[in-house]
Amino acid sequence: MPLFDVYIAVDFSGSKHPARQRRSIAFAEWDRSLLPYIRKDFTRPEVTSYLLERIIYYNSYGKRVLCGFDFQYSFPQGFWYVLTSLPETWINILQGMANGVAGLPPIMEEPESNARQWADIANQRIAHLLEMRVGPFWGPNFSQATNPKFPFSYASFEEFRLVEKRIEGSKPIFKIGGQGAVGLQSLCGIPYLFHIRDTCSQQNIPLRCWPFDGWDAAGPAHILVEWYPAIQNQGQKSDEEDALSCVRWAKIKDDQGKLSNFLIPPLLDSERTQAMLEGWVLGVL
Repeated sequence: MPLFDVYIAVDFSGSKHPARQRRSIAFAEWDRSLLPYIRKDFTRPEVTSYLLERIIYYNSYGKRVLCGFDFQYSFPQGFWYVLTSLPETWINILQGMANGVAGLPPIMEEPESNARQWADIANQRIAHLLEMRVGPFWGPNFSQATNPKFPFSYASFEEFRLVEKRIEGSKPIFKIGGQGAVGLQSLCGIPYLFHIRDTCSQQNIPLRCWPFDGWDAAGPAHILVEWYPAIQNQGQKSDEEDALSCVRWAKIKDDQGKLSNFLIPPLLDSERTQAMLEGWVLGVL
């Protein structure tokens, strides 16, 4: 029997302009009893609300949902502790970015996204704490435009998460803007994960964030995963095709009885522990 009844993928956006978000964000859904479909014309808050609506709707009919976004759900191990001096857990990261912590502001959308400002503050703090000239965040059209060649790993944290070291051509969360980078949309998106998790908890909707809440995907909870469309989309590249490729891939693997292999990848115990802080990408073994 397949593990899931519905598959959802959201191709997100890091743009601060709502009009550009509406052009870029794509929402793909496949209820296995119907044909797949794609929706567009969302801002980041709107697509997050719509995803919650779909989870709540399917939960009311006893259907199980596999869903997710295409941004990084966390940072490389060590980064959060260096930045905040607080215990490094994924829940603390979510709460800290959504509500503010240790002198860092919450990342908010109104009147416009302050994610770039948040990254600037993080850069200044880490450069000061580690007695370095620069911080880890960089990118075109960002205040720190030049690649720092990442001098931080010798004492504190790596440039890439463990899973990204296994994905050819992946970009680190520290790259803000530029071709193929999703750092900015990750900073914008992580607080929404807190909102989704909190809303589901308040409404008694069973939701597990994979792999942070554990690797076992056995039911009945809905599962929120991190997508990396370049793995699933081997054809035409577009926001719509990226999102559709993820749901198509997941349904095919589930129908074949192979999806569980990707939900419990063969990792060492130490790697598994690290990934429960950093996150993992569905489709990477």
